[in-house]
Amino acid sequence: MRVAVCCPGAEEARRICLGIEEQAAKARLSAVTVPFCSEDELWREFTPGRFRGAVVGFGDVKGFLCARRVREEDSGCRVILLDDTDRYAIRGMRIHLTDFLVRPLEEERFRAAVDRLLL
Repeated sequence: MRVAVCCPGAEEARRICLGIEEQAAKARLSAVTVPFCSEDELWREFTPGRFRGAVVGFGDVKGFLCARRVREEDSGCRVILLDDTDRYAIRGMRIHLTDFLVRPLEEERFRAAVDRLLL
């Protein structure tokens, strides 16, 4: 399965990709992560059905709007939204996010969210 990882920083995107791949390996699943450092990069490659899941960590309204657009364009894509505050948590529920995580990421919560994304 393919998972889009959308974060403004390459280092954070790399850590998240690695975490997803490790969780997938533990569950004996195959996961290919594709990092995107901008929304433009994501939308050039995004088509319905291409990604099983997306982790969106652009932050604030930009991140929420990106997550909402993913859900609108592909209702089957599971989405985890990362943010620095819980400001968009309730709005995230309304668009049926798979999970909402507040930075700094707690390892156990991150693993549980990735499990829901993968299964």
